[in-house]
Amino acid sequence: MTTLEPKTNLQPTRALPSAAFENFITPALRTLEQAVCVAVCAVEDGSLKRLSPNDPRPFAQTRAALALLAQCYARQIYSSTDIAGIARNDSDFPRLWGEEYPGAQSFRRFRAENRAAIHRCLVMALRFIGEQKISLGVLTKVSDAQLAEEASRRIIMATFIDSMELDGD
Repeated sequence: MTTLEPKTNLQPTRALPSAAFENFITPALRTLEQAVCVAVCAVEDGSLKRLSPNDPRPFAQTRAALALLAQCYARQIYSSTDIAGIARNDSDFPRLWGEEYPGAQSFRRFRAENRAAIHRCLVMALRFIGEQKISLGVLTKVSDAQLAEEASRRIIMATFIDSMELDGD
């Protein structure tokens, strides 16, 4: 039951359920991790090659690897050896085959097989970083073409650094 104040002629209305606003209101992304998570969730399973053929849950390790690579490349961490170390030290990163974590070779193979998906997620991560810089007054605009070019450059840089590490071994 609703009541009206005697001095107004406004009619009571029912508010729409919050589900009606889901397509119109998107929460502001506050961290790079959130931006990468949104990008990774948008990637379809069918477009990904699995990190491990024994992935116990559908694509859990694959999506975790995709998110980790996009975050690391956005932060300019390119070495697969360093990324494998980060995965080992992250208690939330899904393990392969029970207790084993993916190694540098697994991340190299994953990057080669899923380059397009990594590129899409990295572009979103770089867009988030660019928008942060705009809000701080460091940049005035972000170009989609430049973001795509920068994402490609970073993936090439990771490939180059890995090849240099392999040559040194």
